Amino acid sequence: MRAVVPFAHALAGVSLRLTASLISLCLPMALAHAADVVVQPSAGSSLVVKDSLGGADRFRVQEDGKISIPGWSGLPGQATQMCIDFTLGFIGPCPPPVAGFSLPYSATVNNALTLFDITQSGTGGALRGAITNSVSTAAAISASSAGFGSGVAVQLGNSGNGGRGVDVMQNGVGPGVYAESSGGHAVWGKTFSMSAAGVMGDNPYGEAVVGRAGMGNGGLCGSFGCAGIGAVVGRHDGQDGYGVRGFVTNAVGGIGVIGQVGIGGGTGTAGRFENVNSSNAGDVLVVSGNGAGNLAVFRKGGNVARIDDTGKGFFNGGTQNSGADIAELIDFQGRTPQPGDVVEIDPEHALHYRLSRGSESPMVAGVITTKPGVLMNASIEDATGLPALALAGRVPVKVTLEGGAIRPGDLLVSASLEGHAKRASGAVVPGTVIGKALQSHSGGDKGVVEMLVMTR
Repeated sequence: MRAVVPFAHALAGVSLRLTASLISLCLPMALAHAADVVVQPSAGSSLVVKDSLGGADRFRVQEDGKISIPGWSGLPGQATQMCIDFTLGFIGPCPPPVAGFSLPYSATVNNALTLFDITQSGTGGALRGAITNSVSTAAAISASSAGFGSGVAVQLGNSGNGGRGVDVMQNGVGPGVYAESSGGHAVWGKTFSMSAAGVMGDNPYGEAVVGRAGMGNGGLCGSFGCAGIGAVVGRHDGQDGYGVRGFVTNAVGGIGVIGQVGIGGGTGTAGRFENVNSSNAGDVLVVSGNGAGNLAVFRKGGNVARIDDTGKGFFNGGTQNSGADIAELIDFQGRTPQPGDVVEIDPEHALHYRLSRGSESPMVAGVITTKPGVLMNASIEDATGLPALALAGRVPVKVTLEGGAIRPGDLLVSASLEGHAKRASGAVVPGTVIGKALQSHSGGDKGVVEMLVMTR
């Protein structure tokens, strides 16, 4: 049966247990808590409070403890919120909020401890910030520091983790990561792996890494003065390493390193190699090739010069040199011949030369050059330390007045003074002439004159 008990009369006919707190919820008057009022219904019965007409349920407590308030949604708003404690089974005013915050929230705290610390022991994320407003220009997460620490510190403690320390996905046209520093490096990458890079860029459609210099508030270089400043600088502090390295893995081919100038109307030099250390004896530029292609090709429209894989040079416009003779390196015996010395074939050592030793020697070969225009018989390994014998052209020669004063056009032969020449006198013996004088010499016993190489 269902028992309906008006609260204005004594409860009779049913036996239902009500706690004092439950009655205080239903009755607008204060009740004494000296003893509980117990009403115990029969099986299947409920405690029901109806309206004044007895037609509509206002409050119902079922036998299993479930409570329903059908008119709850129509009640007027109250200043005090009601809460249900599911653990204790109480209904009443909500307790004061515990220490925490409600949004929007702002606070300033002076404390040596971390103010906001979250640990996620599950598989979900620990912190997330999102903005769903498509016209918002605010940052989803912002960090600032007036001290000396990092703005944001990220640490991945799992040594087997292949994830990213910072993962940025930009679906627009702006930078994925933008960094700006007023006094230090804007971006610094560091790795301790031999197979990884401190900074790496990937782009399947264009440049992967681009550096720009002189783009400050003063305009392109402007007040900053960009002379000597590199847009991209490579530095290596180890031994036998590379400051900048470019390589190609595509089997079809590509360019390891390219320097360009003139884009956008720019002027300058496309490439430059410089050794600024005066005590550095290393090569400024080394070109190495393991294939059958040319070591170097120079083009302006088409090929104008090239050096093939054997070291042979091809120059469409010819060559122009500051030297005035063609010479070859020679091996020698005895005292090292100096520029301007007259030398002769050494009869005791094949393919060797020595300083001339007699007047009008038939063994005479020519004069050691000072600065040859073309040097032959030389490889990179033996091109230093050996004298060069002038074979054609013009060369200075040491002379004496042993044969008399020398005038332009005089034939020159070896003198009795070692390594010197003189004017030929009388009949010329075949094989003794080394050249023809281009200058005069008459003052002093010894001197130097320009000579046209002409052996006969």
